[in-house]
Amino acid sequence: MSSQKFPRKRYETPMHPWKESRIKSERELIKKYGLKNHKEVWKAKTYLGKHREQARELLAKIGTASPQAKKESDQLLVHLTRMGILSMGASLDDVLALETEVVLSRRLQTLVYLKGFSSTPYQARQLISHGHVAISGRKVTIPGYMVEKDKEGHIQYTIRSPLNEISHPARPKSDVYRTEQSIPLKETVGEKPVPAVPPKQEPAPALVALVAPVAQPTAVVAVPQQPAEPPQVPAVEKPAEEKPVKHEEKPKEHTKKEKKAEEA
Repeated sequence: MSSQKFPRKRYETPMHPWKESRIKSERELIKKYGLKNHKEVWKAKTYLGKHREQARELLAKIGTASPQAKKESDQLLVHLTRMGILSMGASLDDVLALETEVVLSRRLQTLVYLKGFSSTPYQARQLISHGHVAISGRKVTIPGYMVEKDKEGHIQYTIRSPLNEISHPARPKSDVYRTEQSIPLKETVGEKPVPAVPPKQEPAPALVALVAPVAQPTAVVAVPQQPAEPPQVPAVEKPAEEKPVKHEEKPKEHTKKEKKAEEA
Protein backbone atom coordinates (compact mmCIF):
# COMPACT_ATOMS: atom_id res chain seq x y z
CA MET A 1 0.00 0.00 0.00
CA SER A 2 1.33 3.42 -0.96
CA SER A 3 0.99 6.76 0.76
CA GLN A 4 1.42 10.40 -0.16
CA LYS A 5 4.84 10.53 1.47
CA PHE A 6 6.06 7.24 -0.02
CA PRO A 7 4.36 6.80 -3.42
CA ARG A 8 4.46 3.55 -5.31
CA LYS A 9 7.08 3.05 -7.94
CA ARG A 10 5.81 3.89 -11.45
CA TYR A 11 8.43 1.95 -13.34
CA GLU A 12 9.77 -1.55 -13.49
CA THR A 13 13.44 -2.23 -12.96
CA PRO A 14 15.31 -4.65 -15.24
CA MET A 15 15.55 -8.27 -14.16
CA HIS A 16 19.35 -8.35 -14.54
CA PRO A 17 20.89 -5.11 -13.15
CA TRP A 18 24.39 -5.51 -14.64
CA LYS A 19 23.80 -6.52 -18.24
CA GLU A 20 26.44 -4.78 -20.36
CA SER A 21 24.48 -4.52 -23.61
CA ARG A 22 21.43 -3.03 -21.87
CA ILE A 23 23.50 -0.50 -19.92
CA LYS A 24 25.30 0.58 -23.09
CA SER A 25 22.06 1.11 -25.03
CA GLU A 26 20.46 3.04 -22.14
CA ARG A 27 23.47 5.33 -21.86
CA GLU A 28 23.16 6.21 -25.54
CA LEU A 29 19.50 7.17 -24.99
CA ILE A 30 20.43 9.26 -21.93
CA LYS A 31 23.04 11.17 -23.93
CA LYS A 32 20.79 11.61 -26.96
CA TYR A 33 17.68 12.90 -25.13
CA GLY A 34 19.45 14.63 -22.20
CA LEU A 35 17.93 12.42 -19.50
CA LYS A 36 18.88 12.56 -15.84
CA ASN A 37 19.51 8.86 -15.15
CA HIS A 38 18.46 5.33 -16.12
CA LYS A 39 15.15 5.64 -14.25
CA GLU A 40 13.71 7.88 -16.96
CA VAL A 41 14.49 5.22 -19.56
CA TRP A 42 12.80 2.60 -17.40
CA LYS A 43 9.72 4.83 -17.07
CA ALA A 44 9.44 5.07 -20.85
CA LYS A 45 9.85 1.31 -21.21
CA THR A 46 7.18 0.69 -18.56
CA TYR A 47 4.77 3.12 -20.26
CA LEU A 48 5.26 1.38 -23.58
CA GLY A 49 5.21 -2.11 -22.04
CA LYS A 50 1.75 -1.59 -20.54
CA HIS A 51 0.25 -0.61 -23.89
CA ARG A 52 1.94 -3.49 -25.67
CA GLU A 53 0.61 -5.94 -23.09
CA GLN A 54 -2.89 -4.55 -23.54
CA ALA A 55 -2.55 -4.86 -27.34
CA ARG A 56 -1.56 -8.55 -27.06
CA GLU A 57 -4.58 -9.29 -24.90
CA LEU A 58 -6.92 -7.51 -27.31
CA LEU A 59 -5.48 -9.35 -30.30
CA ALA A 60 -6.37 -12.63 -28.56
CA LYS A 61 -9.96 -11.47 -27.88
CA ILE A 62 -10.70 -10.08 -31.32
CA GLY A 63 -11.20 -13.58 -32.74
CA THR A 64 -14.12 -14.15 -30.31
CA ALA A 65 -16.10 -11.23 -31.85
CA SER A 66 -16.49 -9.57 -28.46
CA PRO A 67 -17.87 -6.00 -28.64
CA GLN A 68 -15.93 -5.06 -25.52
CA ALA A 69 -12.62 -6.05 -27.14
CA LYS A 70 -13.47 -3.98 -30.19
CA LYS A 71 -14.28 -0.98 -28.00
CA GLU A 72 -11.08 -1.27 -25.96
CA SER A 73 -8.90 -1.65 -29.06
CA ASP A 74 -10.40 1.48 -30.59
CA GLN A 75 -9.82 3.42 -27.36
CA LEU A 76 -6.20 2.27 -27.22
CA LEU A 77 -5.52 3.30 -30.82
CA VAL A 78 -7.20 6.69 -30.33
CA HIS A 79 -5.18 7.36 -27.19
CA LEU A 80 -1.84 6.54 -28.84
CA THR A 81 -2.76 8.59 -31.91
CA ARG A 82 -3.75 11.57 -29.76
CA MET A 83 -0.39 11.34 -27.96
CA GLY A 84 1.45 11.31 -31.30
CA ILE A 85 2.93 7.85 -30.78
CA LEU A 86 0.97 6.25 -33.64
CA SER A 87 -0.17 7.68 -36.96
CA MET A 88 -3.72 7.74 -38.24
CA GLY A 89 -5.07 4.40 -39.45
CA ALA A 90 -2.69 2.27 -37.34
CA SER A 91 -3.63 -1.17 -36.01
CA LEU A 92 -2.81 -3.26 -32.95
CA ASP A 93 0.07 -4.87 -34.80
CA ASP A 94 1.71 -1.45 -35.06
CA VAL A 95 1.53 -1.11 -31.28
CA LEU A 96 3.67 -4.23 -30.86
CA ALA A 97 6.30 -2.79 -33.23
CA LEU A 98 6.86 0.41 -31.21
CA GLU A 99 10.23 1.19 -29.63
CA THR A 100 11.31 3.18 -26.59
CA GLU A 101 12.57 6.16 -28.60
CA VAL A 102 9.04 6.86 -29.85
CA VAL A 103 7.94 7.54 -26.29
CA LEU A 104 11.06 9.58 -25.43
CA SER A 105 10.47 11.82 -28.46
CA ARG A 106 7.08 12.91 -27.04
CA ARG A 107 8.54 14.27 -23.79
CA LEU A 108 8.33 18.01 -23.19
CA GLN A 109 12.10 18.25 -22.83
CA THR A 110 12.66 16.78 -26.30
CA LEU A 111 10.01 18.96 -27.97
CA VAL A 112 11.37 22.16 -26.41
CA TYR A 113 14.74 21.37 -27.95
CA LEU A 114 13.29 20.38 -31.34
CA LYS A 115 11.14 23.52 -31.49
CA GLY A 116 14.23 25.71 -31.10
CA PHE A 117 13.58 27.09 -27.62
CA SER A 118 16.96 25.82 -26.36
CA SER A 119 20.41 25.08 -27.75
CA THR A 120 20.80 21.59 -26.22
CA PRO A 121 18.50 18.99 -24.59
CA TYR A 122 20.18 19.68 -21.25
CA GLN A 123 19.37 23.38 -21.52
CA ALA A 124 15.78 22.47 -22.33
CA ARG A 125 15.58 20.47 -19.09
CA GLN A 126 16.95 23.43 -17.14
CA LEU A 127 14.45 25.88 -18.67
CA ILE A 128 11.52 23.59 -17.85
CA SER A 129 12.67 22.99 -14.27
CA HIS A 130 13.12 26.74 -13.69
CA GLY A 131 9.61 27.53 -14.93
CA HIS A 132 10.36 29.21 -18.26
CA VAL A 133 8.20 26.94 -20.48
CA ALA A 134 4.42 26.87 -20.79
CA ILE A 135 1.87 24.90 -22.82
CA SER A 136 -1.18 26.92 -23.91
CA GLY A 137 -0.26 29.60 -21.33
CA ARG A 138 0.03 27.09 -18.48
CA LYS A 139 3.45 26.68 -16.86
CA VAL A 140 4.83 23.13 -16.80
CA THR A 141 7.87 22.24 -14.69
CA ILE A 142 8.08 18.50 -15.44
CA PRO A 143 10.64 17.60 -18.16
CA GLY A 144 9.08 14.15 -18.67
CA TYR A 145 5.58 15.51 -19.33
CA MET A 146 3.98 13.71 -22.30
CA VAL A 147 2.74 16.32 -24.77
CA GLU A 148 -0.29 15.62 -26.90
CA LYS A 149 -0.16 16.05 -30.65
CA ASP A 150 -2.68 18.90 -30.67
CA LYS A 151 -0.81 20.87 -27.99
CA GLU A 152 2.59 20.51 -29.60
CA GLY A 153 2.25 23.83 -31.40
CA HIS A 154 1.28 25.70 -28.20
CA ILE A 155 4.67 25.33 -26.51
CA GLN A 156 6.10 28.75 -25.66
CA TYR A 157 7.91 30.73 -22.99
CA THR A 158 5.95 31.84 -19.98
CA ILE A 159 4.64 35.40 -19.90
CA ARG A 160 6.95 36.55 -17.11
CA SER A 161 10.01 34.78 -18.45
CA PRO A 162 12.90 37.09 -19.45
CA LEU A 163 13.58 34.74 -22.36
CA ASN A 164 10.81 36.42 -24.33
CA GLU A 165 13.34 39.12 -25.19
CA ILE A 166 15.24 38.23 -28.36
CA SER A 167 18.56 39.60 -27.14
CA HIS A 168 18.62 37.41 -24.02
CA PRO A 169 21.94 35.49 -23.86
CA ALA A 170 20.26 32.20 -22.86
CA ARG A 171 18.24 32.00 -26.06
CA PRO A 172 19.59 29.95 -28.98
CA LYS A 173 22.05 31.87 -31.15
CA SER A 174 20.11 31.00 -34.30
CA ASP A 175 17.26 33.29 -33.24
CA VAL A 176 19.59 36.23 -32.63
CA TYR A 177 21.46 35.73 -35.90
CA ARG A 178 18.21 35.42 -37.83
CA THR A 179 16.91 38.75 -36.52
CA GLU A 180 20.22 40.54 -37.16
CA GLN A 181 20.48 39.25 -40.71
CA SER A 182 16.90 40.33 -41.50
CA ILE A 183 17.87 44.01 -40.96
CA PRO A 184 20.03 45.15 -43.91
CA LEU A 185 23.08 47.27 -43.24
CA LYS A 186 22.62 50.80 -44.60
CA GLU A 187 24.98 53.65 -45.19
CA THR A 188 24.44 57.01 -43.50
CA VAL A 189 23.95 58.68 -46.88
CA GLY A 190 22.89 55.99 -49.34
CA GLU A 191 21.43 52.50 -49.10
CA LYS A 192 24.47 50.51 -50.12
CA PRO A 193 26.46 48.74 -47.42
CA VAL A 194 29.69 50.45 -46.53
CA PRO A 195 32.69 48.24 -47.36
CA ALA A 196 35.27 47.86 -44.68
CA VAL A 197 38.36 49.93 -45.54
CA PRO A 198 41.59 48.90 -43.87
CA PRO A 199 43.45 51.70 -42.06
CA LYS A 200 46.21 53.37 -44.05
CA GLN A 201 49.65 52.51 -42.77
CA GLU A 202 52.36 55.17 -42.82
CA PRO A 203 55.78 54.11 -44.14
CA ALA A 204 58.63 53.65 -41.75
CA PRO A 205 60.95 56.67 -41.29
CA ALA A 206 63.84 54.73 -42.77
CA LEU A 207 61.89 54.31 -46.01
CA VAL A 208 60.68 57.90 -46.32
CA ALA A 209 63.86 58.99 -48.13
CA LEU A 210 63.36 56.27 -50.71
CA VAL A 211 59.71 57.01 -51.24
CA ALA A 212 60.07 60.84 -51.41
CA PRO A 213 60.31 62.28 -54.99
CA VAL A 214 63.81 63.35 -56.16
CA ALA A 215 64.20 66.72 -57.96
CA GLN A 216 65.30 66.12 -61.53
CA PRO A 217 67.95 68.47 -63.11
CA THR A 218 66.87 70.78 -65.90
CA ALA A 219 69.62 69.72 -68.34
CA VAL A 220 71.87 66.79 -68.25
CA VAL A 221 75.14 66.89 -70.28
CA ALA A 222 76.80 63.61 -70.97
CA VAL A 223 80.55 63.97 -70.31
CA PRO A 224 82.75 61.12 -71.51
CA GLN A 225 84.71 59.78 -68.66
CA GLN A 226 88.42 59.12 -69.26
CA PRO A 227 89.83 55.97 -67.89
CA ALA A 228 91.67 56.60 -64.68
CA GLU A 229 95.47 56.27 -64.99
CA PRO A 230 97.05 53.73 -62.76
CA PRO A 231 99.10 55.21 -59.94
CA GLN A 232 102.83 55.59 -60.74
CA VAL A 233 105.10 53.54 -58.55
CA PRO A 234 108.52 55.23 -57.89
CA ALA A 235 111.42 53.33 -59.45
CA VAL A 236 113.75 51.72 -57.03
CA GLU A 237 117.44 52.43 -57.88
CA LYS A 238 119.62 49.41 -58.05
CA PRO A 239 122.83 49.53 -56.06
CA ALA A 240 125.93 50.30 -58.28
CA GLU A 241 128.25 47.46 -58.95
CA GLU A 242 131.64 47.87 -57.28
CA LYS A 243 134.59 47.80 -59.76
CA PRO A 244 137.67 45.83 -58.81
CA VAL A 245 140.46 48.11 -57.47
CA LYS A 246 143.82 47.68 -59.16
CA HIS A 247 146.71 47.84 -56.80
CA GLU A 248 149.84 49.68 -58.13
CA GLU A 249 153.01 47.69 -58.03
CA LYS A 250 155.58 49.16 -55.70
CA PRO A 251 159.11 49.41 -56.99
CA LYS A 252 161.22 46.69 -55.80
CA GLU A 253 163.83 47.65 -53.32
CA HIS A 254 167.32 46.58 -54.39
CA THR A 255 169.41 44.95 -51.97
CA LYS A 256 172.86 46.34 -51.00
CA LYS A 257 174.73 43.83 -53.10
CA GLU A 258 172.72 44.78 -56.24
CA LYS A 259 173.31 48.49 -55.64
CA LYS A 260 177.08 47.93 -55.35
CA ALA A 261 177.01 45.91 -58.51
CA GLU A 262 175.22 48.65 -60.42
CA GLU A 263 177.56 51.30 -59.19
CA ALA A 264 180.59 49.33 -60.19
